[in-house]
Amino acid sequence: MRRRTILALLSMAACSVAACAPQTSMAPAPKSAAGLAPLGPCPPSSWKPEAPPPTASAKTSMVLLAVGEWARFGRQVVTYSTTAPPRTEQLGVKERDAPERITDYWRAVDKSGRSGLTDIPWSAAFISWDIASAGVPRNLFCPSQTHTIYVERMIERARQPGAVLIPHPPASRPPEVGDLICASRNGSGTTLSNLNRGAGHCDIVVEIRPHEAHAIGGNVGDSITRSVFPLDGGGFLSPISARPVFTVIENRLP
Repeated sequence: MRRRTILALLSMAACSVAACAPQTSMAPAPKSAAGLAPLGPCPPSSWKPEAPPPTASAKTSMVLLAVGEWARFGRQVVTYSTTAPPRTEQLGVKERDAPERITDYWRAVDKSGRSGLTDIPWSAAFISWDIASAGVPRNLFCPSQTHTIYVERMIERARQPGAVLIPHPPASRPPEVGDLICASRNGSGTTLSNLNRGAGHCDIVVEIRPHEAHAIGGNVGDSITRSVFPLDGGGFLSPISARPVFTVIENRLP
């Protein structure tokens, strides 16, 4: 009887340990876009850009504004590879050392109470600030604090006449200067066929070199960063695990 009691206790203990063990090998399933309510029209905003666009060309202004902010933040560079982890080649000014400038980006998405000290990802606010400051009206681009939401709106807008920011699968669009490169983040599973409004990140392409696309985005390494992405022989983005790109957004702005 005593032996049976000991065996039962051991069995219960084993089940308890198994139940409490962390499931480190099981990644959460990506959220499905099915059932999400439509976004509706772009909400109004009272925010106005702090200065006129640098040029009459909205596309060129987007690039110049991104390069200017990158210089303001110390020109941080991260290089991505298909065979090695990302490499930071130069460190820039961190968000906590320029909190007021981050507040300027947040104002573009009507979140004026946030700064570089609030520990909330601000990369979509930066892209929204850049595009709006380049003079792109809200009927062509709707600013958002979430990358995947403004991408979803771009897809909706692309079905109408006069669209200027057109999302494409990365395998069908070699990036060009002025385009946006967008990737899912934190295993969100966001794709063009599953617009689940999950975590993402977009950068603005500012230069194309042989086998390289250079793009600038915010909140990369806590700074404004120039990311260098590898291109294949046809000029398309090479797949990299550190940035699972799900769309290249064609920029048809003048």
